[in-house]
Amino acid sequence: MNKFITAIKSLDIAAIEQLLAKHPELVHWQEDDGKNALHYLCGVVIAKHLGKEVLSLQMLKLFIDKGMAIDAVHQIKDGCGSFPARPVWYAYTRGRNKTLYSWLLQNGANPQNCMFAIVWYDDAEAAVLFKQHGADIDDSSIGVTPLLSAVGWKRFVVTEWLLQNGANVNAADSKGNTSLHIAVKQKYPLEFIKLLLQHGADSSLQNNEGASPKSMAARQRPDAFSHLFV
Repeated sequence: MNKFITAIKSLDIAAIEQLLAKHPELVHWQEDDGKNALHYLCGVVIAKHLGKEVLSLQMLKLFIDKGMAIDAVHQIKDGCGSFPARPVWYAYTRGRNKTLYSWLLQNGANPQNCMFAIVWYDDAEAAVLFKQHGADIDDSSIGVTPLLSAVGWKRFVVTEWLLQNGANVNAADSKGNTSLHIAVKQKYPLEFIKLLLQHGADSSLQNNEGASPKSMAARQRPDAFSHLFV
C-alpha cells in the first residue's frame, strides 16, 4: 500500500499502471474514513510538480476509468461531526490543481462544499467556474453562508462577486449577525458599508442581542454613519 500511495504522490503513472495490473483490487482500496487514491492524487500540491498538470490528469482519468467514484467522500473529522471532502474539493483547496478541478467539474463532479474554500482564497475566478457547475453561493450547511465568511475573513474581492451574483446579503449566523453587523462591528471602510447597503443590506435587522447595524453604528461612529443609515 505504501508503494501505491508513494507512486500517487510522485505522479508516477508508470508505477501506478504496473501496480493496478498486478493488484486490481487497489481500485477499491480506501482508508476507514473513506480516503482513497483519488483524494491522495487531487491533494498533491501541483506547485511542487510544475509542468506535470497533464500527467496528473492522465492519472485521474485512469482511476476514473478503472471504476473509482468521481464523488468519493472522505469524511474529515470536524468538531463533533465530519466534513464530506470529495476529490474536487481536494483538487481545489489542497492540490490547487486547476487542471484537475476543472476536468472534474466538467465531468459531473459535485461542486458543493467548495465555496468556503474559494472564499478563503478570495478567488472570484474559481467562484465563477464552480457556480457555472451548480455550486450554491448561499450554502449554509456549516451555519454561515459564503458571504458571511467572506465579510468576516475580509475577502473583499469575492465579497463583491458574491453580492453581484445575488448572494443573500441579509443572511445571518447563529447569533443573528448579518454581513452588515460584522462590517459595522469591525469598523470596515465606509465604502464597503455602502457596497452592502447598495445590494440590499437591512440596517434595521436585529441580532439575538437586539442590536441592529444602525444602533451599533450610532454607538460606535455616529458622525461617520449618520448619512448612511437614515
